[in-house]
This record gives sequence, C-alpha cells and structure tokens, in this order.
Amino acid sequence: MWFYGASNIQQLGQQHMLGGDSTPQEDVPEGKVEQRIWQTSSIYPNTTRDYWVYVPAQYDASEPACVMVFQDGEAYVHAEGQVRATIVLDNLIHKGEMPVTIGIFVSPGMIGEESNRAVEYVDRGEVYARFLMEEIIPEVSKDYSLVDDRAGWSICGMSDGGLCSFAVAWQRNDVFSKSICHIASFARHVEGGDFAHLVRQTRNDPKPLRVFLADGENDLNLDQGNWTLGNINLASALQFAKYDYRLEMGPGGHDLAHGGELFPETLRWIWRDYPGVKTLPAAHDEVLGQWNMVTNLFGHKLNSVLSVTRDGDALCATLQDEKDGELEVTDITFDAGTLTYRYIPPTSQTNWGKGTTSSMIALLRVKDGTMTGTLSGLSDGETSYDYALTGERTSS
Repeated sequence: MWFYGASNIQQLGQQHMLGGDSTPQEDVPEGKVEQRIWQTSSIYPNTTRDYWVYVPAQYDASEPACVMVFQDGEAYVHAEGQVRATIVLDNLIHKGEMPVTIGIFVSPGMIGEESNRAVEYVDRGEVYARFLMEEIIPEVSKDYSLVDDRAGWSICGMSDGGLCSFAVAWQRNDVFSKSICHIASFARHVEGGDFAHLVRQTRNDPKPLRVFLADGENDLNLDQGNWTLGNINLASALQFAKYDYRLEMGPGGHDLAHGGELFPETLRWIWRDYPGVKTLPAAHDEVLGQWNMVTNLFGHKLNSVLSVTRDGDALCATLQDEKDGELEVTDITFDAGTLTYRYIPPTSQTNWGKGTTSSMIALLRVKDGTMTGTLSGLSDGETSYDYALTGERTSS
C-alpha cells in the first residue's frame, strides 16, 4: 500500500511546528544516549567517526530489542535538532506505539579533515551494508540484545544518507525491512544503482520492503539532478511495482524540518503491524458508500461507480462500469489510508496493453472524500501498464 500526499500541516512561508510527541513529557521515562567513537574500520580504512547508541528506559536484556540505524546520526540524535529522534522514541515506546528499539546514530567517517560521506553514502549500498553488519552493529550487540528477525530492523537517513538508507535496505532486505528517506538524493547518478529503474523490474516479485519518503517541493535542483523529481520518480516506481510505501511532499527545501514534523507519524506508520504495537483499527467508514471513479486510458476518460459496503469486519464492493455493466470486485482491503481491490477485466479491458490482461489491480490513497492512485493491468505480455485512477465520494 502507498500514498503520495501533500502535508497540510505547514503552509509556505510558515515555520514547521513540532508536536507533543517531539517534546519531553513529564510522565515519560527518558532513555540514555551513549556517545562512542569508531576508528578501526577495515571496510573504510583510516576513517574515524562518532556514533551514538540510544537505549530506551524500557530495555530489558532478557528481551531482544528492535534496531533502528540512522545515517548522518548527529542530525537526528541532537535533542534540539529538527527531528529530535530520541525524544520521539521515548514518547512512542512509552505509549506502545512502536516496539522497544535500540537507536544507532552513525556519522560519516572522516579521514583527517576530509569527509568520507560521499564514498560511503553515494553508492549501491553493498559496502555500507557490510560496514553496518560487520562492524558497527556487532559492536553494539556486545552490550545490548538485538532481535534477529528482519521485521524488527529499520534504517533511516537524510539527503545522501537517505539514498544510502534505501540502498542498504534494497541490497540487504533479508536484514532490513523498513527504510525512511528524508530529502533523499535519488536523482544522483549511481553506477549500477538506478533504483527507480531497478524497483520497476520487481513488479512481478516485489522485495519485502516498507518505505517512507519525505521531501519538499523546493528541494535542490542542481547539475546532478532535481531532488524533488527524484523522490517523485522513485515513488512512481514503488507504486508501479506494488510496494508498501508512502511519499509526503511538503512545501519546504533541503532540510529536516518537514521530516521532523512528520517523524512521530512516520514511526507509527513504519511499525504499525509489529507484534505488540498499539494501532488504530482501520477506519472503514472512510471508504463506505459510492464513489465516482475515472480511469485515464492514454488521455481517454472512462467512468465507473464503485460501491463499497461492509460485511462484519470485511469489506465488499461492486464496480458498475459505464460500458460493461457490473463487475465483481475481489480482495478489497483498506489499511493505513490505502484502498486496494482487484477485479477480472471485462472483454473491453483485456487488451489494455501488450498481451492479454488477466487481472486489474487498483491502489488508491483515500483522503477527505477523494481517491488518487493507479489501475494496473497484469498481462501475459512483456510490458505492463499503469493508468491514473481517481475517485470522488458521492454518498456514504
């Protein structure tokens, strides 16, 4: 499931505001933060770097904790920064809205006065993944018990660190199941790491990843590419290949203000189905009723009416097509603001693309009485297509 939404928390020209989950609360126990130095790397020789380990107050050595790794760690760990990650972790772990999690905040290496950041972050991800898995995380695990299942491992970063966050999760999705990318530099050219293209090639077999993207409409536009368009391009690829992702686009530029404002909600979304986490039940009322749906088939607008009802805890639906009449909708679900449904295409839709289309899949973000997303045709041909799909609610 997915969505590409514009945050309405801030209007252009106003300052991003942090909410209660990003500020210390009287009744919430404070975790501890240990600052460390790593200067014996064999993977990045001659580098020295700071890193910090956050340990929540609820940590119990007899119960392994989840793991969250942050690139550009100092930007995230600082208690007066734009994200204030440790404060958010304190509050959400206390409320049970995310699991007990050890945070590992890693700065780029330095060789003398020169930063090794570009070498480490602007890459395909395999080498940096080894650095984490063979050096930093084993060092932390000497002192703290960490879960060994991928569902409990996540990674986060900003700018080139956001690119690195996705690259590591992409290469080692056997280890990391969740990636958070703030103002990420996906527009950069990385030899062998055109991630938007690589993602699209997995349409028939998506990797088991959940991805949160946050960027600004006024992010960088320079000789290496347009950061905003790079994020939109990756989101389009994730949508095409049916990944569980979310893109939040705000009006800001190249900083962490927007990502920091969204960080508590980001963590709730990323960890929403982890065992033991408190989550709100799906608000089915948001999708019940009739919807006027419009499919854009290469510029031609095709109309239908989607009727969604509830049978106990399950959703049911029918689709009344203007040309083919009533179509049975199957496998309909609504979770975290995303509606997904399938139907068998009528004769008029079986040739939408190359080959014969055997199934149609709709993925839609539902917000304020509107739906926005795509309709995908799965066919036996070499090429698959997505079509823009929108909906407006007419009755509830």
